[in-house]
Amino acid sequence: MWESKTEQPGSEAELFRLLVENTRDYAIFVVDLEGRVLTWNPGAERVLGYTDEEILGRSSFITFTPEDRRLGIPERELQVALREGRADDDRWHMRKDGTPLWVSGVMLALKDEAGRPRACAKVMRDFTQAKRAVEALRDSEGRLRVAITAARMGTWLWRIATDEQLLDDSLRQLMGLRADEDVRSLEDFLRSVHPEDRDWVRSEFERCHREGGDLNVEFRVTWPDGSLHWLKDQGKVFAGPDGQPLFMTGAAMDITDRVRAEQALREADRRKDEFLAMLGHELRNPLAPLRSVVETLRLRKLDDAGLTRAYAMMERQISHLVRLVDDLLDVSRITRGLVQLHREIVELSQVVDQAVEMAAPAVEARRHELHVSLPRKPLRVEGDATRLTQVVFNLLNNAAKYTDPGGRIWLTVEREDDLAVVRVRDNGMGMPPELVSKVFDLFTQGERAPDRSQGGLGLGLTLVKQLVEMHGGRVQASSAGAGKGSEFVVRLPALASEAALPQPVGLPGRPSERVQVARILVVDDNFDVAESLTWLLQGLADETRMAHSGPEAMEAARTFRPDVILCDIGLPGMDGYEVCRRLRQLSGLEKALIVAVSGYGDEQDRRRSWEAGFDQHLVKPVSRAMLEVMLREMAARR
Repeated sequence: MWESKTEQPGSEAELFRLLVENTRDYAIFVVDLEGRVLTWNPGAERVLGYTDEEILGRSSFITFTPEDRRLGIPERELQVALREGRADDDRWHMRKDGTPLWVSGVMLALKDEAGRPRACAKVMRDFTQAKRAVEALRDSEGRLRVAITAARMGTWLWRIATDEQLLDDSLRQLMGLRADEDVRSLEDFLRSVHPEDRDWVRSEFERCHREGGDLNVEFRVTWPDGSLHWLKDQGKVFAGPDGQPLFMTGAAMDITDRVRAEQALREADRRKDEFLAMLGHELRNPLAPLRSVVETLRLRKLDDAGLTRAYAMMERQISHLVRLVDDLLDVSRITRGLVQLHREIVELSQVVDQAVEMAAPAVEARRHELHVSLPRKPLRVEGDATRLTQVVFNLLNNAAKYTDPGGRIWLTVEREDDLAVVRVRDNGMGMPPELVSKVFDLFTQGERAPDRSQGGLGLGLTLVKQLVEMHGGRVQASSAGAGKGSEFVVRLPALASEAALPQPVGLPGRPSERVQVARILVVDDNFDVAESLTWLLQGLADETRMAHSGPEAMEAARTFRPDVILCDIGLPGMDGYEVCRRLRQLSGLEKALIVAVSGYGDEQDRRRSWEAGFDQHLVKPVSRAMLEVMLREMAARR
């Protein structure tokens, strides 16, 4: 409590005492030169929780937090007040019950007539509620700022009367503004918008200003690095009591990823439509001569020479259809990660020889000159020989297709340091720059001139890129421009020239040897497929039979006792897998060769066939050569 022995009633000392004792919102107390409490007003008791009996004579330092006491903050405050006459105190303190409170206070030195400090008076006020409100607001603003930044958004304010434009740092970043680039007015803001969108954005701001509506506009901005970005800006006009617009405020969001995704979707949709049109065209091309030949054969108008040409024509067109389907399936399998490479050490010269042989019909049909250059020393890589042959063949086929008749094609294989390099160059129609950059994209093709009607589906180069990358390599396309030819370069990791090649595994017997078994059962629910396959087996079996369902196959197997069973997978009711499992349980069929014949040929389809008990898995359409090889292997095992 505050006491003075010299005060008189009504004196200044009494009035001052009354002021101190009646002040409830302020803690007012006096400490000696060591910090011990000499006086303690009711406000101090209310704020800090100590009664005067509990605190008088004790150190005032107990009102500080333990952390501040460890740091010596109370002592420093007292020393500053004694030395300079005043020390400010704005920090967290502790009430008697241990609850924290934020106080704003000051400690003043009390000096005598000689200027010597005799004590210090301290005045404090509790601002805990206000402090927590400020901190909550700051935290809220911080979280909002983090959320805005994370959402790639920024905020803005346009004071209409003064034409003052304010952008936050996030929006400045989204708009690609430099640190020294001022945006103070609406026109400054509009100058940062893409020139083609500027008038549209200006008209929308003016409309909102005039009508008081909401702003909703999308526009582009160009960043200092030249990249183009899209923003979606939304805002609202706020008016004063007189109805006049005062300001507009809003937020802009970066929608670049969304716009690019929409553009990519539209492009994919366009390319899909083009592909479907292309697919119809490519399928009709081989079907047209097939139908013509079939109708001609029905009329029996062809002599032996004509029949030979007709059969050759049908074989070519069927091979073309098979290649179209295989390309489609290969792209799908690789995209889904279903293709596995059968890796071994491969001599590239052998790959080139096979690819050249495969591409010969296309090259010769257009009377091209093909120049092949191979390295003198062996050049070997680790990979799948079949798939690498497919890569070189597709590049040669592409060159033949897009080179005018009588053109030239160069195929070069060489070693560059630790890389095996395959180059396919032509003097054909070439490519414009915009096509070079996307020539490996799915369904991308060059110009489809009338003499290139057999243009394929635009899958060949996509397969090249995918297969090369699966081998750890890369492929690059280049062209000097339209009419100046093209070059495709494949680079693969090379092995040492002494790397040992795998020993070739020869097929048992010779191709010219006659292969024949006693009985073959064909199981397929499609009557045409089953009957045509039995025709194909003529000369390979003494006797053939057909079954068109699972139960029919089981009955035929019991009575016919076939040596070989060719069974379709997609049978109604009892599928081919179940048929195979049941056939394996029949007595007398222990040595029978059961072969799956299916339109599905993925690794998982082959695995399911093996798990069901099939010996082999053939993919439709099945050729006679495939059947001969299969039967020869069976005979060798027996």
